[in-house]
Amino acid sequence: MPARDLAEKLEQQHVTHIIHAAWDMRSSRLDELRLTAVAGSLRLLEAARAVGAKVIFISTISAFADARSAYGKAKLQVEEAVTGSGGIVLRLGLVAGQGGMFGSLRKAVRGSRIVPMIGDGSTPQYLLPQASLLKALRAAVDGRLDSEHAPVTLAIPRAVPFRSILLSLAREAGRDVILVPIPWRIFHMAFRSAELLRLKSGFRSDSVLSFVYQDPHPDFSQQERLGLTPAWNELQLPLIGH
Repeated sequence: MPARDLAEKLEQQHVTHIIHAAWDMRSSRLDELRLTAVAGSLRLLEAARAVGAKVIFISTISAFADARSAYGKAKLQVEEAVTGSGGIVLRLGLVAGQGGMFGSLRKAVRGSRIVPMIGDGSTPQYLLPQASLLKALRAAVDGRLDSEHAPVTLAIPRAVPFRSILLSLAREAGRDVILVPIPWRIFHMAFRSAELLRLKSGFRSDSVLSFVYQDPHPDFSQQERLGLTPAWNELQLPLIGH
């Protein structure tokens, strides 16, 4: 939809704030994401500026200067456009909820006693409770983040090994699982092959790159200064060995 038409719809609905969480989750290629998710986001920003609406962009902790994944690189491009237009960027850790990647992990440990695991399970993950995400969104809509000109990273600052998350989800489900370490390149090759054959696997090869090549030093200082640092007890999931 052209930005002008979108602006008319926003104006008709008297929109003042836009929480932009839409994304193309089908592609693992940067050129495709630029044509879909990035281009669409830029049109939305243009329309929002035309009607004076504040954009709150839902980004990811996988977006940073040296990101290797297409997902992280494309999100970073949109981040720059959002902050440049006076919007707010929230970089989320792994949201601990029923949907998304966390929901897929939950289904994996409930669906089989033998669970393939990327690498040896030591890869660090930064978890974000859903309640903390909602708190940050309320703060953004209320105008408490309007002075932030850089992305705000949201997650519990202490990393959790991937293995601990899988074991904790298994305990939650009352299951005894066997975690089988598999080199990440095998996962990447398998998912990439499925994509080339247009088969649905539920995971993307690009997600493996996001998992392996993470930001080694995420900055949590802004969430602390803003009083938005999540607490462990908000997870509602007793973690094993955290």
